[in-house]
Amino acid sequence: MSKKKRRRRRKTIKLPSRRSMPQRLISGLNEADAAMRRKRWDQAREILEELDRRYPNRIEVLSALVNVYHELRDTGRYQVACEQLLRLTPRDPDITLMLAGAYLTNMRPMLALRTFYRFLDRWPDHERAGEAREMVAEIEAGVDDLLADLGLPGEDGLELATLHEEVQSLLEQGKYAQARKVAEQLLRRYPDFAPAINNISLTYLAEGRLDQAIATAQRVLAFAPDNIHALSNLTRYLCISGRVDEAEQQAERLKAVESDATDVWLKKAEALSYVGDDQGVLDVFSAAERAGHLEPPFVNPILYHLAAVAAMRLGQENRARRYWKRALKLSPGLEVARANLSDLRKPVGERHAPWPFSFPNWVTQKAIADLGRYLEPAFQRGEEEAVTRATRRYLRQHPEIASLVPLLLDRGDPMGREFALHIARAAGTPEMQAALRDFALSQRGPDGMRNEAARIASEAGLLPSGPVRLWMQGEWREILLMTFELHEEPDPERDPQVEQWLTEATLALHRRDADEAERLLKQALEIEPDVPALLNNLAAAYEMQGRRQEAEVIIRRLHEQYPDYVFARTGMAQLCISRGEIDEAEALLKPLRTRRRFHFSEFAAFCVAHIQLFMAQDNLDAARSWLDMWASADPDHYAIAEWRRRLAKPKRRWGPFGWRI
Repeated sequence: MSKKKRRRRRKTIKLPSRRSMPQRLISGLNEADAAMRRKRWDQAREILEELDRRYPNRIEVLSALVNVYHELRDTGRYQVACEQLLRLTPRDPDITLMLAGAYLTNMRPMLALRTFYRFLDRWPDHERAGEAREMVAEIEAGVDDLLADLGLPGEDGLELATLHEEVQSLLEQGKYAQARKVAEQLLRRYPDFAPAINNISLTYLAEGRLDQAIATAQRVLAFAPDNIHALSNLTRYLCISGRVDEAEQQAERLKAVESDATDVWLKKAEALSYVGDDQGVLDVFSAAERAGHLEPPFVNPILYHLAAVAAMRLGQENRARRYWKRALKLSPGLEVARANLSDLRKPVGERHAPWPFSFPNWVTQKAIADLGRYLEPAFQRGEEEAVTRATRRYLRQHPEIASLVPLLLDRGDPMGREFALHIARAAGTPEMQAALRDFALSQRGPDGMRNEAARIASEAGLLPSGPVRLWMQGEWREILLMTFELHEEPDPERDPQVEQWLTEATLALHRRDADEAERLLKQALEIEPDVPALLNNLAAAYEMQGRRQEAEVIIRRLHEQYPDYVFARTGMAQLCISRGEIDEAEALLKPLRTRRRFHFSEFAAFCVAHIQLFMAQDNLDAARSWLDMWASADPDHYAIAEWRRRLAKPKRRWGPFGWRI
């Protein structure tokens, strides 16, 4: 069949007048039209899909969606939109042909044939009837081979094959009960039709009935032990049921299966991606390439995506990018590939990529719904112990989640990894703490999440108290793990006007406007003359103006009067560092390391003092460890980037005093 004949046709559909539409719908359609004129197809899709949810079954919306899906080559949604349009306009011959073309593009030849028959029966003299007859003849020529591949009997084969494709289409649309009903109808006529049983197992999975999904897949393997779909599905079901060892056994069994089916490569790659066999995925990809199955119409773009994930996990970033770009060229609407590539644009320490599947592919809807039912009352009470108890009850109800946590931390998408981290942290069981330790010591996920996991594991005694080798900023570093509670609580005893002036003075110091900061601070000191924070910031303003002696007098006075005041102690330490008195600086900072609670600004000063201390000792690795710890705890702090620059090109001279950051 020629590409020209297979091409999905865009159509200008005669639409009702917009005068009778709700104003919000008109506005949305106009916005979508503007995006389409600028060829911003993703933006147009987002607008139109929201309109479709708000105003279902509107021809105006669906006709626009058909064109957007066509441009994005989102063939699945294109088909669904055509089906919806045809239900609304059953007498439209052009939409009938569009749907037939969609079925062909989506490898549903029996549904296409049925739709072409209907077209020719109703419009035998249509200007495109000749083209439709050519298509019918071409499909009919391949029917015998298709039925033989499916193993369907000749007499009823055509009807059964059409029912089979109908089940597949319903599954893709999330109509699980309806899909199972049609599949069971098919099985009543042909009881051992493996594809129908496999599809029923998928409906059970979607409904959270994992035991039935597993049993149904095993039913197929009992009479067809090399069925690639049943083996691939069973691998997934066992994996997300928490039976990972059994899943790996089925994946190995699947590897050895040889098949002429064009989707064998995808089914193998999917199963191996679930069990984390990255090299296995790339081996499958190479085998598909040798078989000539990496180009349309044989290749599924998801195969390129899964190969990209495997390559990225094995450290082959350029290869991964190439595969993701190819996947998007084949299917611009493939969101999982686009999301991975977008994530790679983030700084290396903030990336989640790569991930093979989105969160709903790992956790059933029932497990997600039960999570809210168990945990929401505990969160409403605001008691940490109540949340822990509720989480543990949830894990007893869904034991598979405990086994999934390590997998999601290792290869989940952002939502999945956040879910796993929250569950593990809230449960606090030895099993969950061990999962967090392993995650902390891995190269997966953002630095901040791994640092949080390391903190929890350290508190549980699962990591050494000294420096730990962690993957930070794209390289292995020795990181000093400390556990601190950070807060943003203001001083409740401070005059509100004084607090306002202090805030404004702090912002002025950030702008390096020392004169303005000095003016505001002196105003505040007239009201409250002995507030340490005011005096400390005034010292910083003096230092910025070059009035070092005045600044030093304030710092010494603060330390004498308030020896436990963090800024006074760090200021004195920085003064010692500037004079080369390293041992004295170390002695000043040491007591602060036993504190477990800091204001965010105190913690910044605490970290800066240690960074300067280790820079003075020419121990840049330790300095970077403190910077990484600071960045993981307070990643949005304005000074982080500046200290990264300084550590990239370290200098020996700096001002001695910090201020309330």
